[in-house]
Amino acid sequence: MQKLEQLQRKVSSAEELQSITRTMKVMSAVSIRQFEEAVKSLAEYFDTLELGMQIVLRTANVYSIRDLEKERDPGTGVIAVGSGQSLCGPFDEMLTSYILEKTEEMDPAKLQFYVLGERLAGHLKIEKKRIDRIFATPASVDGINDVVLALLNGIEQWQYEAGIGSILVIHNKPLAKKGFTPRTQYLLPLNKAWLDRLTTRKWPTNNIPTFTMDPEELFTALLRQYLFVSLFRAVAESLAAEYASRLAAMQRAETKIEERLEILRAEFLRERQASITEELLDIMAGFEAVKNA
Repeated sequence: MQKLEQLQRKVSSAEELQSITRTMKVMSAVSIRQFEEAVKSLAEYFDTLELGMQIVLRTANVYSIRDLEKERDPGTGVIAVGSGQSLCGPFDEMLTSYILEKTEEMDPAKLQFYVLGERLAGHLKIEKKRIDRIFATPASVDGINDVVLALLNGIEQWQYEAGIGSILVIHNKPLAKKGFTPRTQYLLPLNKAWLDRLTTRKWPTNNIPTFTMDPEELFTALLRQYLFVSLFRAVAESLAAEYASRLAAMQRAETKIEERLEILRAEFLRERQASITEELLDIMAGFEAVKNA
């Protein structure tokens, strides 16, 4: 009887864990959708920004602005976007290995980090990386805006106080079919080849717009929006990859729980049948004893 009670408790615990796992799967699937939609919504806005930068570059030479001249500065700032919660598989471990590979040849004394996510920060601290600040990862699309604004302020602080001119973002990006892959995006200095392509690219219509603002002021405003969109997309892609990894982990966990439940339920039925058989034999033995008395 005691073993039956123990098996019943194990079955109940496994069923509760299965319910939690299913709930987390649903939450992950919903979260993935909202972050993917956020990434898609940025595409048209980014195209509009490129058109604005194209007009400024065609009209005036703004290659000498501060953000383009800083490429000679050897200092590098890395914005690393990790996970904010556990149960997402090797999400941060793989990103840490990728970061170490990317920064292997960089001077540690001239390398600084902003990190999103406590788990990734912990891995980088073990590797003796210099972390200037740790940001909490947003739980929804609405929270990304505040994080990105804080990162932009941090970038300005890097530039003016630490003299950092090269800034890159490293994060995980979801794959089309399954899984994720690490990605590096160089924010500053701006890629001159990309700017040259914008300058020489054909305008999509016959009506070429004009502007009255100072070219450098306008380009700087567009550049800040470009940085905002780039960071927003990086965080959204990372969160989509994180929840996709968590969904995959929950699916694996659910499969193992179901397999464990099958074993426990079969063992419970065997023990229950054995207990019933034993009780019937005791009754029959008692009856025979009374009958022969």
